[in-house]
This record gives sequence, structure tokens and C-alpha cells, in this order.
Amino acid sequence: AARKFPQLKQDVKYYQIFYEGQHNDARTNTCIALTAAEEGATIANYVEMVGMLADKDGKAIGIKCRDNLSGKTFEVYAKSIVFCGGPFTDSLRKIEDKDSAPAVAAGAGTHIVLPSYYCAGGIGLLDMNTSDGRFLFFLPWEGHTLVGTTDRKEPATSEHGPPEEEIQWLLNEVKTYISGDIKVRRSDVLSAWQGYRPLASDPHAEPGAPVSRDHIISTNPKTGITFITGGKWTTYREMAEDVINRMIDINGLKPSNGSTTATRPLRGGVGYSRNLPVTLVQEFGVSEASSKHLARTYGMNAVDVCSMAEPTSKRWPRFGNILVDGFPYLECEVPYICRHEMCCTVKDMLTIRMRLAYLNKEAAIVAAPKVAELMAKELKWSRRETRRQLQEALNVLNKFGGTIPHPSYIEATEKEAKTVKEVFERMDLGKNGYIDLTEFGDCCKALGIPFKSTQDAKKVFDSIDTKRNGKIDETEFVEWWNKSGDKNLKAKLSEKFKFTAYQAGGGILG
Repeated sequence: AARKFPQLKQDVKYYQIFYEGQHNDARTNTCIALTAAEEGATIANYVEMVGMLADKDGKAIGIKCRDNLSGKTFEVYAKSIVFCGGPFTDSLRKIEDKDSAPAVAAGAGTHIVLPSYYCAGGIGLLDMNTSDGRFLFFLPWEGHTLVGTTDRKEPATSEHGPPEEEIQWLLNEVKTYISGDIKVRRSDVLSAWQGYRPLASDPHAEPGAPVSRDHIISTNPKTGITFITGGKWTTYREMAEDVINRMIDINGLKPSNGSTTATRPLRGGVGYSRNLPVTLVQEFGVSEASSKHLARTYGMNAVDVCSMAEPTSKRWPRFGNILVDGFPYLECEVPYICRHEMCCTVKDMLTIRMRLAYLNKEAAIVAAPKVAELMAKELKWSRRETRRQLQEALNVLNKFGGTIPHPSYIEATEKEAKTVKEVFERMDLGKNGYIDLTEFGDCCKALGIPFKSTQDAKKVFDSIDTKRNGKIDETEFVEWWNKSGDKNLKAKLSEKFKFTAYQAGGGILG
């Protein structure tokens, strides 16, 4: 373990190596829905249940739905109704019966994504006893390092942004494992987000009974509606088979064949070969990095994605224009997903289809205008709708955690700076002895004093960077502070760092 994972502290007495699987959960979920559609199921995306239809005896005979894209409502009738709402199951059950007892104790967990260099290739770490007794994993994931998770009990929401305190806690835990010659920096957090685990509890059990990580299936005798909740990704096929078998029993059905759930490949799995990335490179001229990404994401359907790739006008790769620098995503994925994966919003494209927001918040923000442009062309949006879609996506992306803490956290925790040197140290987000242009702009934005444009930030930055090397060091910063000029920015920084009038006027050399 020490040889394969040099980033870890080397004075540990004992490591145990074990093997585990991982997946891109949003892609798995999408593929399950699309596979069901291939088998004849009717899938209604962006549709929400808003009411129950019942007969004169109170038995459910259907549901009332709302299309959240158009706002229109419609009714769906059925012999059996099953709620599969995960951590949101109880909100569905409240529509069915406002007096229903809770069946889900949602557990919220924060995750942070760090650069890939924090983790050795192909190997991660699990700590079963952190400083407060929780589990913590530290894993390579989608070309990055995924660290999680915290555990707090609260009602599930769709908000992505996690509490800053939990981001800080995860970073502090990481420091206990990482070698001392590697800095663990807040600015290395590329994305941070929260998710909810549906911990199941039987609404008919005795008060105080423990919640379960296994799934439970229960039928309301008044309405006849069945719900399934709990469980985990490794048992999702078993959960599907169990709940369908329950429906067969309740309705006295006699299926013509047994269940094929356990052996049915998901969409893109039929004919898949581990050599598919090589085939994509050789037949379509895409890059090796993109070919691996496409094969892992779409399976055999990667062939269809590559067939839509446009020429790059480069020697190599010859096809497949990159969506955003530093990532293997291709522009041709956007129209493919619109046509074949029921995606109708920019926010969904960047979060639960491509996952870019979950890997790097700033990269997703950079990619958003191009994604909006490509989707507008494919879905025939007006300019007004394109602008609305882009703004909606940016609003969602800005709720993810990123390289700098949320301004409210900075405001609440920022301590008084007594010297100009301390101001410099606070603005040196990377803790590497200098401030670059991106850091300069990000820090001012986080402090609530953003520049109107990158050009405005660069103008001030260049006035401080007297060595003209793209870096502001401590000496340059102190010299600038003690010169006349840029009084407006200095006054605002003085206010944020609680400088006195005398200090703000100069004379403190740190």
C-alpha cells in the first residue's frame, strides 16, 4: 500500500488492501430508465406527481401529473401504483395520505472533489474511524479524487450546495492521511456537493426502531399504493425484482416467464468489449482520452456518439471537438444526449448527464454558454429561451462548492488582519507564496468586492505585478499597499479585514 500510494504518510504501522467497485451513479440511473424504455416502459421525464386519483372507496386508481416544462397537468390511470422516490418517498406518501407516518430518515452527506494528484492511480483509502467516529473514503473517481462523506439527519432537498463547515472538516481529515510534503489547500476543492441516502424505517414498527440500509416494501391498506425505499446501488436489481413480484402477488397475475432482471444488460451493454476505446480511436479518429470516457459513459452507444463527431482541423485528434479544455467531453455529446437521453435543460446536461459540475464547478461554468448554444440549435430554442436556460444553469452551478468558500462563511469567520502581510496571506488562496490573476479575481469576488470584468481585474493586477511575471509576491503586495493609487480597492480590503484607519493608510510593512 505504501509503495502504490506514496501520497500517504509513510509512518503508518498497518494497511489492509481490499477490492471495491465504483460507478457514475447518475449515468447508471439514466441507463436504467432508458433500458426500461427499450423494454416497453413509458418514460415521462420532467414530470411530477401532484395528486392522487381515487374511487369512491378511497382506493387509488391513478395519479395526477404536472409537466414541469410546460406547466400542463394530465392524469394517468393504473391498476397498481408504486412509489420509488428514494429520499423523497415521504413527500409522495403525503400526497397519498397527509397523515402517513414517515418511512424515510434521510441522511445527508457532503463530498468534495480534489485534483487527481491527491490519489494514486487505481487505489484509494477508507478510514473506518475518523476523528468523530464516522467513515471516510478517499478515492480516484472520473479522473479526480473524491472524498466523503459526512452524515447528518435532515429532510432531503434538491439543493446541491453543502455546508462550508463540512467541506472544512473533510479537508482537515485528509490532512491526517496525506504526507507532510503535500499541501492540503482549500483552493484545491474543485467541486463540493451533498447527496441524501434513503435510510428506511417501517412506518408500522414500534417507536424508536432502528432505520435500515436494506430496502423495505409496504402497501397502504387504505389506498392500495405500495412504496419501496431504502436499499443501495449494489442491490437495485434485487429491489426491482422484489417490488414487481409483490405487484404480481397483489394482483394475482400469472406472468408467462420468470424474471430476467438479474441478467438484462443496461443500455449500451449488449456487445460491449473492453477494447471498445481502441476501436473508437481507430475508426473515428477521436483522442484516446475521449474514447475511454465515451466507452465508459455510453457503452456500445459510444459508436453512435462518435459518428456525430465533427472534424477538428487538427493533425490529431482529427474528429471530436473538445467541449472544455482539460476534460474529455466532446461537443457532439450534447446533441446526442438531447436526441437519445431525454435531456431538455442546460442544468441537467452539466450535472446529471455529463457530471462536469460534480467534477469541476468552474469548468462547468465555462462550458455552460457553449452547451446552451448547442442545445438551442438541437432543440430549436429562441434567443430568449436560450438566455433563460443559461441563467437557470448558472444559478444551479453557483450553488455547488468550489475553490473558494461561500462569501457568507468568509464574512462570518474572517478574523482581523493586523498587518499587510496577513492580508496577503489571506488572499494567497493556493498558499504557494504568490497570487495569480485568477486567485486575485476569485478572492475579491469572494470578499464581496468583485471586478466588473476580467479586464478591470487585470488592470489592477498588472499595477501590483511590477516584475511582470504573472505573480504577485509578498514584497510587491506590500509595496503596492504603501503607494498611492487604487485607494478604492484598498479601502474595501481594509473594511473586509477590519483594518483601522491608520493601518489602511500605510506604514505597516508586515
